[in-house]
Amino acid sequence: MNADQKEPWRRDAALPRLTLSVVKACRFGHQIASIACMALEATAAIPHESPTILDSAVFWAKAAVLRQMRFVSDLTQPVRRLGHGTKAAHPVLLAEVRSPLWTDESAVESSLQFGKVQNLRKACLRLHLVEVPAGEVFSFWKQIGRARKPQGHVQGRELRQGCLIPTIGGGLCQLSNVLYDAALRSGCEIVERHAHTAIVPGSAAERGRDATVFWNYVDLRFRPTQNVLMAAVLSRHELVVGLWGRQALVNICEPQADTRPGMRVKSCTDCGVESCFRHVTAAHHSRPSKSAFLIEECWPEFDEFASRMKLDGDELFLPFHSGRAQPQRYQWDANGYSRTVAPNALTLLAAMKTKLGPARQAPPIAGQVARSQRLADHYGERLSITATHLYLAQTLLPFLWQRGDLGGRDFSVFMTRLPLHVLHKKLDDLAARFPERKTFQEFRAPGWMVDAEAEALERAESIITPHALLAGLFPGKSQQLEWKLPTVPRRQPGSCIVFPGPALARKGAFELREALRGTGKDLLLLGGGASEMESFWEGVNVESAGQDWLDRASVVVQPAFIEYSPRPLLRALAAGIPVIATAECGIKEHKYLTTVPAGNVQALRDALHLYEE
Repeated sequence: MNADQKEPWRRDAALPRLTLSVVKACRFGHQIASIACMALEATAAIPHESPTILDSAVFWAKAAVLRQMRFVSDLTQPVRRLGHGTKAAHPVLLAEVRSPLWTDESAVESSLQFGKVQNLRKACLRLHLVEVPAGEVFSFWKQIGRARKPQGHVQGRELRQGCLIPTIGGGLCQLSNVLYDAALRSGCEIVERHAHTAIVPGSAAERGRDATVFWNYVDLRFRPTQNVLMAAVLSRHELVVGLWGRQALVNICEPQADTRPGMRVKSCTDCGVESCFRHVTAAHHSRPSKSAFLIEECWPEFDEFASRMKLDGDELFLPFHSGRAQPQRYQWDANGYSRTVAPNALTLLAAMKTKLGPARQAPPIAGQVARSQRLADHYGERLSITATHLYLAQTLLPFLWQRGDLGGRDFSVFMTRLPLHVLHKKLDDLAARFPERKTFQEFRAPGWMVDAEAEALERAESIITPHALLAGLFPGKSQQLEWKLPTVPRRQPGSCIVFPGPALARKGAFELREALRGTGKDLLLLGGGASEMESFWEGVNVESAGQDWLDRASVVVQPAFIEYSPRPLLRALAAGIPVIATAECGIKEHKYLTTVPAGNVQALRDALHLYEE
């Protein structure tokens, strides 16, 4: 680093309210430290065939002094961590810069590339949608914070003393490079920027668009002329940084950068200098990529799909897993995975809270959101950096997207319900059409979840579901599975109509009640559960169904407006019992299935007449 780069503050900035004596003392300390560092640099400049332990010790001694200098300088001219803004307030894209995440420079340092991408995920999470007010200084390190293992940072590549070495937080320079380039293009005043001392061929440094960073004294700082919003995201293959503003730029001239020649840079993973104290074997940093299956709802169709797709080394994440008999809702074949992550205690505690705690009085959607968020946080913190393709439950999608865990990865979604933005619109339309049906006005997710899920679904590589209606929402992108029919004995139709319930508007209970009134037919309610109102079934012969409901069923009816998991219908079809359902139930054509339009009472009556004794 050049001597003129070590004074990071600007002389014309306003000083905080410190006494003049303190300020002078700080500046004097800075001068003494500069002299000491120059002496240290002279020592470090002695050429070696490879770095030595002495070189490393000198480097860290120098770094310790410079960190204290930065601390002193920030006392005289402090910068603050900035808050977040919204894109709605910053409609104009001022500049956008993209940088590839993966390179083919070295086949043996794959884990360092995985590590770099993981570090970029964590950093982008801190930068995304940060607003920098006009005239205020943005500091890379103040916003990102120090890279540490407890914060989820891992080993990545760092350029130090002419070598690419493994270090915690390595790879963050790729973000500072892109951010510097975007700041230049959007007319920001560059307050502090340091070029790399060694130039990797093909890098941003070769084009003069680089800005190296090293905690905390080598920083990137800039000051915008208007309020700007930063967007920092990882696509599957690129790091994308954009700066958004309120007014378009008037470019008088394009900022020019000096092109610099590249030079050969050694990498600790394949330089071949085994005598170097940093040398590591190639095998240590050569790791194959893998897939991970992140499950919340254990549908048998998804289990069967995973058993076909999984490879050696793939990972499985389940809400609950035990070596003993699994509860029905958590049954999943965990054989053949390299490891299984299951927060059993977390899942059991959530179940107890639902049954016994205050959560019983909360809206059902609130409990579902809280459980999914806790599970997503648990999974995200334990994902291997080498997991480059994820198969994940739709319920986890908005949380993992918001956490940044999907950046730099391909992912496919196990779809179990309508997308939230589609669901909300459907419920709003139904609430306007049937204002007396109060449950159409329930089950709304928070707005941020709706937006996050929509963004993630757009990015998803594929949508996997057995539900025909859901698959139809993503033409060319969906993979429709076959519903897995249970193994049950064939039965002769009985004498009762069976309704899987619950007696709510979205399940078509109003239409079924209207179709049955005055007919004298017996209705078996399967599972009971919530009801739209007291005495809902007045005028209909109703009784609760027992374990023998299939033996008594003449037809199973589900005229639902919304239905995602039609398990009782599948059970009836497997037993040879006729089913009347809407397309919203998601079952394709079947010889025992009659489909009726949702909300059409007359069509439902006509279908029921077909099964009269």
